[in-house]
Amino acid sequence: MISPEPAAADPRRGEAAPHADSMKLRNPRLLRLVPRLAKFWMDCVFASCRQTPVNLEVEQKLVAQGQTVLLTCWHGQLAYTFYKFAELSRPVVLLASPSVDGDLISRVAERYGAQVFSGSRNKGGLAALQQMAAQIRAGRHGGIIADGSRGPYHHLHKGVIYLARESRAPVIPVAVASDRKLVLNTWDRFEIILPRSRVALVMGEPLVVPPDCGLAALAEFRLTLEKRLQDLFAYCQHFPFP
Repeated sequence: MISPEPAAADPRRGEAAPHADSMKLRNPRLLRLVPRLAKFWMDCVFASCRQTPVNLEVEQKLVAQGQTVLLTCWHGQLAYTFYKFAELSRPVVLLASPSVDGDLISRVAERYGAQVFSGSRNKGGLAALQQMAAQIRAGRHGGIIADGSRGPYHHLHKGVIYLARESRAPVIPVAVASDRKLVLNTWDRFEIILPRSRVALVMGEPLVVPPDCGLAALAEFRLTLEKRLQDLFAYCQHFPFP
């Protein structure tokens, strides 16, 4: 679920060359192997956890009313959110950046049943969002990362609100709570849930963006959704597990 990001630096234009690790992952065998290993590890770890769904009836009620939804979470909580895709009422379409990291994330998401569109702010992002919106209007759920693939940390990108408007789907903030995890020293504070943890996927209240919403109103909706997601994340950091 990746929101639009700047295009990768091109060494032919005198900019920084790709990181060595990214260059290694361009190996076709690794691109096939790593997503398989990631899904295997996630399945094993999360199956060992005591899982608690919270407020999932939000999505179920909207589907019962004939609506599709747009789900959004922070980048640091991607893993468990992907894992729960298979339990949703409808298949999910996602946006991924056209990069090595985006390709890896796409391949993992596809193994959980998601359809992925590729695009970034400077390379096909608008067209990808429009394709996603059409798929959501046709009956699929949508998923997009709130703070994108490069941040800033917990800053909601305007592409989320644009997609909510164009798809006419209520956008539901999602956060993850866990009592045993590692938090990496990365820009997104990526969370690695440990085996045998207590974990919960928590859905917040949906936000509806009118299809005739102008730029000023879109900015207000962005702030509103950002605040809801930040509050939901803070709640999950001190989640009252039974």
